[in-house]
Amino acid sequence: MRLVLANPNATAAITDACAILARAAAAPGTDIVGWTNRDGPAVVDSFYADASAARPLTRGLRGLAPPPDAVVLAGFGSYGTAGVKEALEVPVVSIAEAAMVLAVPLCHRFAIVTTAPRMIPYTEDLVDALGFGRRCAAVRAVTLPPLEAAPLAGASEAREIAREIERLRAETRADLVILGGTRLSTCAAALRALTAVPVLEPVACGVAVAEAMVRLGLRPSAVGKFARPPLPWEAYGQ
Repeated sequence: MRLVLANPNATAAITDACAILARAAAAPGTDIVGWTNRDGPAVVDSFYADASAARPLTRGLRGLAPPPDAVVLAGFGSYGTAGVKEALEVPVVSIAEAAMVLAVPLCHRFAIVTTAPRMIPYTEDLVDALGFGRRCAAVRAVTLPPLEAAPLAGASEAREIAREIERLRAETRADLVILGGTRLSTCAAALRALTAVPVLEPVACGVAVAEAMVRLGLRPSAVGKFARPPLPWEAYGQ
């Protein structure tokens, strides 16, 4: 089984870190291929950056040859996920969607910790769009250093995230936490030792869901919402 782990931003260090997490979660025989959206923004940190990531992401993934068995979109956001699902004939799994799908049978209500205060409304909109609004207790944020200073969260950030998780648990009664950004993903193991609630790392969730779809022989629906666009690709500037 060959899975493409597609990073919607242009920062290769994040792709590499997510690929390590993905390979650790993958079953034997699953080949994880990292892919970086080199024409996208350095980080998806706003609605504008999200929109900037979508077109090159969709174009690049549509051009993959040979096509993989599935694509895991390794960013906790939208960035044209629906367009990617329209463009590809293999399963496309957003790590945000996969994490919420796996959270539901494990808890009463989950909370999400995201990467900056301005990403709270972005993430709340994402939760609602995916249909999990009633199961999400809250979205909170920690502030990470600028990308050029520290592409990934470290030990000091892990302690801050753990404190935020404890506040969430006390204030909202959330009984599971999802890490809402791939910059946070490397903290997952440390956080599980620092907090009492389960912590879901979304890259691993995305890989597990994608593997299950491939093993079950599932294919995306080609009718309705994710049907192919009505005009030839060239009509869209592709």
